[in-house]
Amino acid sequence: MAGAEPFTGPIGNPVAIATGRYAAILGATPSKGARSPLLWNAAFRAAGIDAVMHPMDVTTADLPAVVAALKADPRFVGGAVTVPHKQAIVGLLDRVEPEAGRIGAVNALYRDGDALVGANTDGAGALSQIEEMVGGPHALMTRRALVLGLGGAGLAVAAFLAGRVTELTVANRTRATADAVAARLGAMVVDWPVGADVLSKIDLLVNATTVGHKDGPAGSPVAAADLDVLPGSAAVYDVIYQPDVTPLLALAAGRSLETRNGLGMNLDQAVIAFAKAVPGALGMDAVRAAMRAA
Repeated sequence: MAGAEPFTGPIGNPVAIATGRYAAILGATPSKGARSPLLWNAAFRAAGIDAVMHPMDVTTADLPAVVAALKADPRFVGGAVTVPHKQAIVGLLDRVEPEAGRIGAVNALYRDGDALVGANTDGAGALSQIEEMVGGPHALMTRRALVLGLGGAGLAVAAFLAGRVTELTVANRTRATADAVAARLGAMVVDWPVGADVLSKIDLLVNATTVGHKDGPAGSPVAAADLDVLPGSAAVYDVIYQPDVTPLLALAAGRSLETRNGLGMNLDQAVIAFAKAVPGALGMDAVRAAMRAA
């Protein structure tokens, strides 16, 4: 590639920088099929920006050196972080956004002057979708939310809902995990499995477990009889999008409740990360349209 310069950090795949600016996705093996470069490169083209996102295969041992090399290169605008580096990278950055700090994990990077900043757009993507589903941030403030499951996705969603809903409740199979998360977020904890007595007081239900996923446990994380006690104004959000309609969403739709799956979250986390890395380059709707087309 004429004029290209090899990236000098210790990565496991060859990367040559031939553009005025560039982004990167850091992970164990993103060169073997990560989707982020496809999405980001479509947005760069739509914005007319001379930039490319490169996958960078990084070992845990080499992560500090790679982050230092990216930080020292003013052409680097930001990018994405995937497994297994979402937690380890936190301590290598100049700062992290408050929600990412509460979650303890970063999946997006952006430059602020000479500083490299970490964000968690998994939660931001879900928040964007949930706000749209319920009628905006002001409507969300009136909701009593329950988050089921506190793995990576559930913790991210809970962190972004904290302070944005009237009341936040969390539940997890391992009670100690739920207690620790609740203490950090100022949430309430209920026992697993969640029953009708809890659901009757909830008007925003979020499933962040794998129950109902095409490759996960079958069924719904909430029994049909218990779901019947949700108020008629309730909304149900499922981070799962394979299948499009999970058993939980099918039950909720049967009651004519507002529902949404996690497909939009999956896209919006990339849209929000791009907007942080290249602020003002393209409106959010235009970024979303470019990435959706890709």
